[in-house]
Amino acid sequence: MLGIGAAWAQAPTPIVWRMGTSWPTSLPLLHESAVDFAETVKASSGGRLVIEVVDPARHGKPAGLFQAVRDGQFDLVHTTAQYYADAVPAIDFFTAVPFGLTAIEGHAWLNEGGGQVLFESLLAPYGIVPLAAGDTGVQMGGWFARELRSPEDLRGVRIRVAGFPGRVLARAGAVPVNLPLGQIAAAFAEGRIDAADVVGPAVDAQLPLAQYAPYYYAPWHEPDVVLHVFLDQKKFTALAPDLQQIVRHSAQAAALRSIARAQDRNAVAMQGLQAKGIRIRPLPLKILDALKKATTEELELSRARDSDAARVIDSLANYRARIVQYSRQADGQMMDVR
Repeated sequence: MLGIGAAWAQAPTPIVWRMGTSWPTSLPLLHESAVDFAETVKASSGGRLVIEVVDPARHGKPAGLFQAVRDGQFDLVHTTAQYYADAVPAIDFFTAVPFGLTAIEGHAWLNEGGGQVLFESLLAPYGIVPLAAGDTGVQMGGWFARELRSPEDLRGVRIRVAGFPGRVLARAGAVPVNLPLGQIAAAFAEGRIDAADVVGPAVDAQLPLAQYAPYYYAPWHEPDVVLHVFLDQKKFTALAPDLQQIVRHSAQAAALRSIARAQDRNAVAMQGLQAKGIRIRPLPLKILDALKKATTEELELSRARDSDAARVIDSLANYRARIVQYSRQADGQMMDVR
């Protein structure tokens, strides 16, 4: 019979990975998803794999994490794909597409419609394994300093927005400004932006936005925003098979819990914003029509520019066609009758 000392001596040394994140610790939902993922990996692996979460205040590169994994500065990162569309245009569409898939539909596409296989094939040449590891749910249309009545009101508006939705707004006449979340309030205060797409009520309520932009518009462009883990491919494949599965399942678990967390927190935060007198307005139909037209045109341009982007866009479009009627008949109908 082994003594206690011998048993401890045989315990394997844990693997410790450092994970950089894009999210300030002060903002709910986003940072929580990263911590949830890390804690689930540790608990599920019995401490064999430990992930240290390193936030932007410590590493200073919230939107530079794709290259940081490739350079070996981190073993993995928690971020979102659209931040890195300049490097790999096709991955932009794994974060959010205007008038696209909801959180549940998006995960159905990843897991049942071939989206995850496509995602991994696109990033394999870069030595990265991507996993969905968080969702924000429906995102609001943004905070604006001036009221929007017609498509002409978008022209010249400097709006903090990232990725493909920013290109759609640019086609509609706005001026996208790419800023990390932690710099939005300062950009308003310094007069560098006139509007901001942030996240949703639970996150937005943490920032002093209403004093700069009193018009808060309802959703149009992001039925869901997916958060991602990017893993160093060599280190991931070097893990024992069960640890690889634990990492994958922990990402899925974190995503599922983040959908529930976002639905709950956003509902409560929205009530709080309304109690403070902030009016949440729908975008006028003429603006929505203009943005739908701009989305279609921008998707066609992206498809023509990049063959990999075309593959992703086609996969998304085909899956949307597969499930949209049911979503309307089931989920949509339930919303109408409740």
